Amino acid sequence: MGPKKIKNPRTILNEGPTVVGMMTAVIEKGGSIDSAVRDVAKNGPARSAALFRTIVTKADTRQIPDIAHGMSEMLSSLPAEAAAFRRSVHMVMAAAASSDQPERKRMLADASDTSLNGLKEIGENYSTSLNIPCMMIFGLGIMVPMVLMSILPMLNLGGIFGGSPIGTGPIVLITLVFIPAVISALILSIKEKNPFMRTPSNMGLKYAAPALSGAPAALAVFMIMNDVQLSLLAAAMVSGAALLVFAAPYVRSEKTREKQEVLLQDSVFELGNRLIAGENFETSIVKAIGVRAECSTIADSVYREMGICRGDPCYAIRTAVGKISARTADVFCDIYRCSLKDVRDAGRLAVSVGRQMQDQDSVRKGIKNKLKSMTDMMTGTAAIFAPLVLGMSVTMLEPISRVMEGVDFGGTSSILSVYLVELCVLVSVLTSFLDGKIDIRDIAYRMGMMLPLSLIMFTICSNIGL
Repeated sequence: MGPKKIKNPRTILNEGPTVVGMMTAVIEKGGSIDSAVRDVAKNGPARSAALFRTIVTKADTRQIPDIAHGMSEMLSSLPAEAAAFRRSVHMVMAAAASSDQPERKRMLADASDTSLNGLKEIGENYSTSLNIPCMMIFGLGIMVPMVLMSILPMLNLGGIFGGSPIGTGPIVLITLVFIPAVISALILSIKEKNPFMRTPSNMGLKYAAPALSGAPAALAVFMIMNDVQLSLLAAAMVSGAALLVFAAPYVRSEKTREKQEVLLQDSVFELGNRLIAGENFETSIVKAIGVRAECSTIADSVYREMGICRGDPCYAIRTAVGKISARTADVFCDIYRCSLKDVRDAGRLAVSVGRQMQDQDSVRKGIKNKLKSMTDMMTGTAAIFAPLVLGMSVTMLEPISRVMEGVDFGGTSSILSVYLVELCVLVSVLTSFLDGKIDIRDIAYRMGMMLPLSLIMFTICSNIGL
C-alpha cells in the first residue's frame, strides 16, 4: 500500500474531486467514515477504489484496528505529489468526526476546494510538460526528414562528404524507421504522464480493418500509372473515406453521450430543488432530467424503467442513466436512499452534490481547453505543415535533377509519401492520447481526417511547376 503501488501519483489527484465528492455525499446524509470509505471502494474511480478496497479488506480481516486507522496509514504512504489528495481526504475524515454541523459543512467545502485546486495544478503542470516533447515531435517530424531527403543529397552532390558520400539506404532507414520509432517513444512517454487517461475501451485490431481498403486502389493506380506517390495518394483517399464512414457513428454517439452526461450532472441540481419543494423522488427525477430536450429520451427511459422495476428504483436508474454516466447514476441512487428518510434532506444533499459536480466539470473543461491548443497544433503539423514543407523541399530538387545529368531524385517523393502516412498514424495516436482516450475508433477517425489531406497537400506541393 506504499508509494510504489501508484505508478503515476497524478492520476490519484485527478480522481480526488470525485472521491471527495462521494465521501462528502455519504457524510452529509448522516453516514460514517466507514460507510464513506466502503462506498468509494465499491463505486469509486479505479485507482482510488483499489486503495480503499485494500483498507476495507484489511479492516474486515482484522489486520488493522479499523478503517480510520487504515486510511491514516494509506494517506501517510502516498508520495509527495499526491499532497492535495491527502489533505482533502484528511479534511473529510475530520469533518466526519465533528459533531458541529456548521463546522462539518465548512470542512467538507474546504476539502472539495483543496481537491479541485490539486486537479487544476496537475492540469497546468501536465500542459506545461508537453512543450518540450511536442516540439521534439515537431522538429523530428518535419525538419529532420527535410534535411535527410533534400539537403543531404545536395551536399553529397557538392562533395561535402568527400569520396564516401552517404548512401540512400541509411537515409531511408532513418526516415522510415528511426524517426517514427523515436516519435513513438515520445508518444508513449506523453501517455504515461497523462493523469487524465481513461480506461481503454476498444483496442481490437479489427476496428482498424477499414484502413486496408485502400490497398486495391493503390495496386490499380500503380498498374495504370506506375507511380508510387499517386498509388499512395489513391490508397489514402480510399482508406481515409472508409475510416471516416466506419468511425463517424461512434464519434457522433460519443459526442452526444458526453453532452448528455454534462446535462445529467446539471439535472442533479434541478432534482435537489424539486425535492426541497416537497415533490416525491420518482416524479422529480423524471422532470429534472426531462427539462432539457437533449435528455428527453433518457427521462422517458427512466419513467419506463421505474414502472417495471418492481420496487427497485436504483436498478431502474442504473439501467436508464448508467449507460450515459455511471457516476451520475450512483449519485441519483444515493439521493433516492436519502429520500426514503427525508425528502427535503435528500434535496439539500442533491443541491450540494450537484454544485460539486458542476465545479469539477468547470475545472476539467478549463484543463481540456488548455490541452486543445496542443492537440490542434499536432493535427495541423501532420495534415498541413509537414506535407507543405516536405513537398516544397521536393520541388526544390527538381531544377537540380534537370541540370545535373544522371542524378535522379524521383524516389524522394515516394519515400516521403510513405513517411507522411506513418506520421499521420502516429499523430492520430498522440492526439487521441492527449484527449485521454484509448479507443481504436477514435484513432481511426482522426487518421481518416488527416491522411487524405496530408497526401493531397504533399502531392500538390511536390508537383508545383511540373
